[in-house]
Amino acid sequence: MPTMPKLERLMLFIAALLLLLPVQGRAAGTTGASLAVYNSGRALVEESRSVVLPKGAARVVFKDVPATLEPTSVRASAQGMRVVGLEYEAPSITVQSLLDRYVGRELTVILPDPADANARVQRKATLVANDGAPVFQIGEEIYVGSYEALLLPQLPAGLSAVPALTLITENGNEGRRDVRLSYLMGGINWRADYTVIVDAAGKAASVDAWATVDNRSGHAHAESALKLVAGDVRQAAPERAMGKGMMVTRSMSEDMDMAGQPVEESFSEYHVYTVERPVDIPGSGMVQLSLFSAPKASVRQELSSRYHGGIGQVSGPVSQAVALALRFDNTDANGLGRAMPAGLARVFMPASDNRLLLAGEARLGHVGRGGEVDLALGSSFDVAVTRTQTAFSRLGKNSVEMSWRIEVRNSKPDPRALKLTDAYPGQWKVTAASRDYTTPDAGSLQFDLLVPPTGDGAPLIITYTVQVSY
Repeated sequence: MPTMPKLERLMLFIAALLLLLPVQGRAAGTTGASLAVYNSGRALVEESRSVVLPKGAARVVFKDVPATLEPTSVRASAQGMRVVGLEYEAPSITVQSLLDRYVGRELTVILPDPADANARVQRKATLVANDGAPVFQIGEEIYVGSYEALLLPQLPAGLSAVPALTLITENGNEGRRDVRLSYLMGGINWRADYTVIVDAAGKAASVDAWATVDNRSGHAHAESALKLVAGDVRQAAPERAMGKGMMVTRSMSEDMDMAGQPVEESFSEYHVYTVERPVDIPGSGMVQLSLFSAPKASVRQELSSRYHGGIGQVSGPVSQAVALALRFDNTDANGLGRAMPAGLARVFMPASDNRLLLAGEARLGHVGRGGEVDLALGSSFDVAVTRTQTAFSRLGKNSVEMSWRIEVRNSKPDPRALKLTDAYPGQWKVTAASRDYTTPDAGSLQFDLLVPPTGDGAPLIITYTVQVSY
């Protein structure tokens, strides 16, 4: 019989010693828990757990931990305690794991009754294999086929219904200790949501920023100190999407004490919002918190239409979309002047009866202090742009000349400002234009128009000729 290698004998000896260590049950509760939730699908958790430790070696088992805990991120410390090892057992009860443990054992199979298609029968059977599909021995026969259900007499040993974190420790003295745990966990995320309500004049708006914390980990956090980290923190794991679920909302009335809102600060190249009050985060659901509010920010609505001219010949009239955008400055003078995390903004505007209607939704990226918020809301219904190429000629192998006639109509009863931008590749030069224009960049020209009401009358006309070399 071959001899067992020394390394394997040593590992078995260590494993046997670990099994003989005293086992401490989980703590009755947690105190001082704090979470730093990142908007990349994970959180850093710090908490204190009170346990009674024996003198010498012990195994300290914590059952109340998230199933999404990242074991390699765990740090633990307590006075007089030294951590020499760590084990983490995730929940492992699945149909596959249950049946794998029952191979060679007896169970009960509920089968279709061969004498009655609507009836079922119970048979004692031995599970002989579970590779892809169960194979049963019933009496002297081997059964491979469909079945209604399986009844197992008991839960096999070694399967865990809840996650467990075990610290293997050396303790200087016996007694109660506060063990400080720190770990990263997944399945929890947060995002910013903005509500922008524009007044009837369209010149000012109230801006409310909300933080929506979404927890899909199945592990609740009660009365936790909460920090929200905004920024693109690099991580190896893929970003987890936020799911749908119960929404628990902490609303803010208009006369709410603004000091109760989260305090924002810079951290490295990120921004952190510290929530001043303890927060209850459900194990599967959402909680929404007010970040900040600007009751009367100056806003401007802008219409724009952009056309990529290219170098080809165009036949017939071309309609182009007119985009509506709402813009405002993230400044102190505007009631803002703070880091605005990326998120979804919903813009509401009043109808003729002053009832608010959704005017559009837009996503914004991180906007730093002093930056501009640009919300693309959709296309204009009342301002239309149609262009026709009136002339086209080739000047050389790599150059062309083209002329355009652009018609702009405004069915609103008041004038509308419009930025009309045409973009061209290569080198270009306008040789004639019916209106003044600017060049906002090397690749485009722009007409800043104030379009009067046109109704059924003549549209506003712009014409120009351009030479393009490529």
